[in-house]
Amino acid sequence: MRAAMILRSFLLAFLATLLFSGPLLAQGFAENAFEKIQRENAAGSLAVMGLAGIPDDSASAISLQSNTDNRDYDFKSAQLGGGFRLSEGVPIYLEGYIGYARYDPVLTFSGTGETTRLPLKWTSAAVTGGIGYQFDLGERWKFTPMAHISIGRTQSDASVATQVVANRLGIERDFVESGGLWAGGAGGSLTLDYKRPLSNDREFEMSLRYTHIEYWPIGDDEDLLVQSTAANAVLWTRYRFPTGRRMFGRPVRWVGDFSYSYLIGDQSLVLGTDWLARIGGGIEVDLSDTWVPWVTTTRIMVRYYGSDTVNGYTAGIGISF
Repeated sequence: MRAAMILRSFLLAFLATLLFSGPLLAQGFAENAFEKIQRENAAGSLAVMGLAGIPDDSASAISLQSNTDNRDYDFKSAQLGGGFRLSEGVPIYLEGYIGYARYDPVLTFSGTGETTRLPLKWTSAAVTGGIGYQFDLGERWKFTPMAHISIGRTQSDASVATQVVANRLGIERDFVESGGLWAGGAGGSLTLDYKRPLSNDREFEMSLRYTHIEYWPIGDDEDLLVQSTAANAVLWTRYRFPTGRRMFGRPVRWVGDFSYSYLIGDQSLVLGTDWLARIGGGIEVDLSDTWVPWVTTTRIMVRYYGSDTVNGYTAGIGISF
């Protein structure tokens, strides 16, 4: 991803220089080079959309920063959503998420004693829905295959520079004119859940989930002919234990969780790592006997993310129905 962004920047600078230097440049070469810039920019934008659109069972706000010398970027995302089974007798499982991601890399060019920093920014928002069937495997295990669809909008600040080139060439492209593109996605997931109540109001949960969603431009942007894969495998665990206090007549519990994500798709190219580990803690309040409709529990969590190249934090509120 970093190499592609550097190549795109050099292509853009080279193309702009030739365009404004005179009529010596062949129109066909200019258009081909410009098409390459567009495709690479669109592919990077779709990869960021995958980070916003792929469902996260612990949906929350995330802030990550690179911790290596050769990559400099900030990444922020937020996601709200969840899933539920219609009833014990109807094993249809539904889930929905709305997500946002902001990826802000900075490329550094050095030479002749002078350093230039070139910021590139991608912003994406996506809505993802899923429907599946939950199989009960004994008393504590559940298996849920699901189908997903997703739609979103991705915006790239790099389009500001390419707009000048496009106008000079007389090329009309919606991706350049609007600064972004619409994309659709489709895929599926497999989830294996385990839940075990323990003595003294303690509880242990674990899940293993694999999700795969393919994204591509739709509508007026489909002629860009790019595609991005959002895929990950996540192992997640959670442990609850009592605080000794009560609220609304129900026990208040401490909550600790841990997860390990293996990034199989293009998210790894964006973040520069193929894995993320997360550990966190918080507090959970039982609202099942209150006036709040449908809500059974509410959690407030703080978590730390880390890998070999990034680190960051997240904060979120979880609601169970």
